[in-house]
Amino acid sequence: MTNIESGQWPVGHLLPTEMELCEQFGVSRASVRTALLSLVNDGYLIRVKGRGTFVTTPQRVEESTVFIESFAEEMHRRGEVIETEVLEFRVMQADERIRAKLQLPPDSSVIKLTRLRYRKDHIDEGPIVLTTSYYTMKLSFLQNYDFGSISVHQAMSEHGMAKKYTEKHINVTSLDARSSRLMCVEGGAPALTIVSYTRDMDDELVEYCESYYPASRNEFILKIRL
Repeated sequence: MTNIESGQWPVGHLLPTEMELCEQFGVSRASVRTALLSLVNDGYLIRVKGRGTFVTTPQRVEESTVFIESFAEEMHRRGEVIETEVLEFRVMQADERIRAKLQLPPDSSVIKLTRLRYRKDHIDEGPIVLTTSYYTMKLSFLQNYDFGSISVHQAMSEHGMAKKYTEKHINVTSLDARSSRLMCVEGGAPALTIVSYTRDMDDELVEYCESYYPASRNEFILKIRL
């Protein structure tokens, strides 16, 4: 990252191979891969099959856009009562992809929480969102809660923890077979995807989350400050 920010590696620069980076910085190959994945995810690098990894320009995100910060808070504001079904809740060893998302070292564990959310008075219409969150072990106290009846925001508040901010990346995708089945929609149905990264007041990444909202059941309104 220092070489990119200093201009030593300008946009379009071809990075050395992983082995060359290991020798140059005196670190393991696993550490190099984790660092490269993190920079790719943040938009500083791009991988071109058969050619290598290049420095690129991160996409600019307009700061004037206001988006929902908390699903539970937004639904409460709308007067919606939400039912939650917990599909998976466990501690697991983070794979390479999740380590890169949360900037964790090798052999790190995370808490995985997968939930389906329904509008209470419209459960027969199917879930409105499928969300999978990965939390660092800094939030190990989450293991003591039932997230079928309480929100993560509430649990964090009870432990005196607050979010500094959440960064959200919005895209559109087609649901895969498993997600379509869980969401009770046709295979390949369009969905809005929101990938979010949350930092605590110590500016540490504590959560990586992937959420899928079927287009047929959701509408989002963006407020733009002019």
